[in-house]
Amino acid sequence: MSLRLDAAGETLWLLPEGAVWWPARRTVFAADLHLGKGAAFRAQGLAVPAGSSARTLARLYDLVVTRDAARLVVLGDFWHGADGLTPELLDSVAVFAQRIPTVLVLGNHDRRIHPPGLPLQAVQGTLALGSLTAAHEPPPLGAPGFTLAGHWHPAVLIGSRAGDRLRRPCFVCYRHALVLPAFGGLTGALTLRHEDLSRRGADVAVLGEGAVHWLPRL
Repeated sequence: MSLRLDAAGETLWLLPEGAVWWPARRTVFAADLHLGKGAAFRAQGLAVPAGSSARTLARLYDLVVTRDAARLVVLGDFWHGADGLTPELLDSVAVFAQRIPTVLVLGNHDRRIHPPGLPLQAVQGTLALGSLTAAHEPPPLGAPGFTLAGHWHPAVLIGSRAGDRLRRPCFVCYRHALVLPAFGGLTGALTLRHEDLSRRGADVAVLGEGAVHWLPRL
């Protein structure tokens, strides 16, 4: 089950896969793939299993095709590090981008290592899309307009009355911005406190099994 979000005169859908669907422009937004992270770790001698980047691309491809999207916008950190830019990964991304029209808003991990020659559009800074803005870093509180961003890899702690704690990836929605969870499989997450987010005027939508759920504002 997806969640509807109305922002800047547009209707967006928060998807349980951790991406956003904008039906009016047939556009999927995803953030923080960090492709090549496992290979970069293995190049440093760390025993990280292979295949994470291939699975991330496959999940993203299936999502875009299922929605019959005309475009994918990646909100930065498509890549992880230079050591992860293997020939196999670059070939896989080239095939992906030939099939799926892809725009990359360059993130802090991308800006110095994004390889030339791939069939995707790379944008520095921000990307204006009608009344919406695509960026990597979330704008400061109170910024004008409405921005979709990544960078934080947000996750929230959920507690039960019995004292149990569960950490789940989440969307963080302010009046001026929506911060997406990381889409990649080896990204890690920044744990945010629900009460702190509520104090700053943010709503939180948690990823569940096949569904997204709003948490009550505290």
